[in-house]
Amino acid sequence: MNDLPEGARLALERARAERLSYSVTLLKGADGRLLAVLGEAHMKLAKAAAIGKDVVSQFELRGVETFQRKQVVGGRALGVVIMAPRTLLRVLSFGAVRGSTITDAKQLPSGYTVELERTKRVPFGLHVASLYMTAFFIVAFLALLAPLLMPFAPGLAAGIVFVSALFQMHMLALIVGIVFRQHSWSWMVHPFLGILSLRDELMAAGTVRMLDDHPTVEAAVVVMGRAHVSGYTRILVERHGFVAV
Repeated sequence: MNDLPEGARLALERARAERLSYSVTLLKGADGRLLAVLGEAHMKLAKAAAIGKDVVSQFELRGVETFQRKQVVGGRALGVVIMAPRTLLRVLSFGAVRGSTITDAKQLPSGYTVELERTKRVPFGLHVASLYMTAFFIVAFLALLAPLLMPFAPGLAAGIVFVSALFQMHMLALIVGIVFRQHSWSWMVHPFLGILSLRDELMAAGTVRMLDDHPTVEAAVVVMGRAHVSGYTRILVERHGFVAV
């Protein structure tokens, strides 16, 4: 941490103190450059949100997790079913709950913010994961309404409950799949894992490209959901010569 500029070091230390909102990991590349990995909760209170914004503002080069909805089959629909509850929660909290540091990084007027998941070829498993998760969340939301539908459309309500039960039973495969999460094929055990493992690989490759494209920048920060941090850092260490500081 002492190799970082003072402003960046202090900002990362404040973020690390907000344990419910952030995790902080520091890596060093084979060329000696530092990479700060900021794992975040995508929703947080105002204090934590301000700290995250301060972190990304301290770095000239920033990489961010950004699901490429337009490239992935069902990606736009998945974005809607995931973002709608978040937006509703922020509205109901009257702004007390804030959004992602990723958005703050993209809105900074100076420096470079790179979407790490941009790729020419989307892994097939990510298309499958997107379609599966979209169907899962839609059925889950409808299942909440099933009791209200029962008096008017009992057949439809029963069908929704049945499909919901099938999804719930299939969740047991996720327990097995977690053991194999580090493998790119883990999505075949359960598609939920593809939204993690496959995107970990995309973000790791995107980070290497980002650093290659900006060879004069001595330190960079990447921001992603906390669930990605372990898989992402493992790939950088095992395949790209990074070491944990």
